[in-house]
Amino acid sequence: MRTFTESVPASMRLTAPRVFWNLLRTLLPVLLFPLAALAQGFIPASPEYSAPIDTIVISGNTGTREYVILNEMSLKPGIVPTHEAIQYDRARIYSLGLFTRVDILLDTLGAYQALRVIVNERWHYFPVPLFGFRDGDPSRAYYGLGFRHNNFRGRNQKLFGSVVFGYNPSAQLSFYEPLIDTANRLSFSTGASFSRVRNRSEIEASATGDFEELHYDIAAGIGKRLSLFEHLSLSVAYQVIEISTYRPARTVSTSGIDRFFSVGAGYSYDTRDLAEYASRGRFIGVSVSRYGLGTSDVSFMRFGADLRTYIPLGAAFTLAGRVTGSIVAGGTVPTYARQYFGYGERIRGYFKTILEGENLLGSSVEIRYALLPLRVFRMPGTFLPDEFTVWQFGISLAVFADAGTTWFRHEPLTLNGVLSGYGAGIRFLLPYGVIARTEYAINNQRKGQFVLDFRSPF
Repeated sequence: MRTFTESVPASMRLTAPRVFWNLLRTLLPVLLFPLAALAQGFIPASPEYSAPIDTIVISGNTGTREYVILNEMSLKPGIVPTHEAIQYDRARIYSLGLFTRVDILLDTLGAYQALRVIVNERWHYFPVPLFGFRDGDPSRAYYGLGFRHNNFRGRNQKLFGSVVFGYNPSAQLSFYEPLIDTANRLSFSTGASFSRVRNRSEIEASATGDFEELHYDIAAGIGKRLSLFEHLSLSVAYQVIEISTYRPARTVSTSGIDRFFSVGAGYSYDTRDLAEYASRGRFIGVSVSRYGLGTSDVSFMRFGADLRTYIPLGAAFTLAGRVTGSIVAGGTVPTYARQYFGYGERIRGYFKTILEGENLLGSSVEIRYALLPLRVFRMPGTFLPDEFTVWQFGISLAVFADAGTTWFRHEPLTLNGVLSGYGAGIRFLLPYGVIARTEYAINNQRKGQFVLDFRSPF
């Protein structure tokens, strides 16, 4: 069972793929060939290398330890570099979120082949003003203040604390150590949080009006880096969730308060060049979580998967695709643990439409064109601190199509329940990893909408 804010005639739901294909087939020859010709001007000739690297020299890392950078590089001494490998490692190092600029050069003038990695540090610790609109709704404003240290002790440790007021007020404190055990390549994370959340279930809101949930969470986890691209994680958490107005299914316990432990395990394989907006590589994330241990009233399991691929097509074009799913098994799933489209996950064309269920399945495909590949701009001699005088900026165009659905376990999964949308847009890749995008999407009711968001779609 699901609910959404706009009714969808069943006869219209299967027409979007055909409409999208016809539109794509018509527009691609018009769009791609001029853009491909334009792209040739942005692609420098690729130098060829024949000798292996003798040593790697890192400079500019005034606070960051060298091993943090070396751990992200596929190039090592003894390997013959390629232009593609150098660009790939450059993007991987930039994805750490520690530097405003990363350059990698092969110095062949001396007796050795020295691979020089030159970085400019970001400002790693600063207060963070927090404000915005929950779920993009102007009636759901929040505001607050946080403090972030992105590179504690130069080890890429993350320390963050915040207090937020307004819609869904919250407070949290978290810490992440990416390499707590060097020999075994183990990481550690912990955190505690409190939040007062307005319910997300429109099914329950339609029955009694909105109600609030109080969430108290404390969690810890340990991870192991199996290789440059593979990571394994285990976590344990204790949660207390209390609702303001009890009804069956809002909590499992009839007292209106669920108290339970949860454990989880996850595996990820990540070869993306730039995590925030990849142009090549793959990401595979799978997880399993058990909610409720021992005699707790809560007792169910959730299995999740997130599969992404980014295939370079040449001439600055990238084919990007994503499939994600979340399936539940076991006992009662309360409303706070259901799956939703319309909050974190979105279907463009139904950007603000809420879909609700116990399970979720979604997919997206995009053709991206780097109109202006990431470029470095310097602003020396300004009043700004050094950490803010080097900026990266880029512009990307994209055509896209999304599809997704949610469902409850007693319902069949059918194509008629799948909503879809397609469209095109422009993305601005801004300093400090911020991505602003504006898009126009048409859904399978043939209704259009503008989308403004400050996250990468995937």
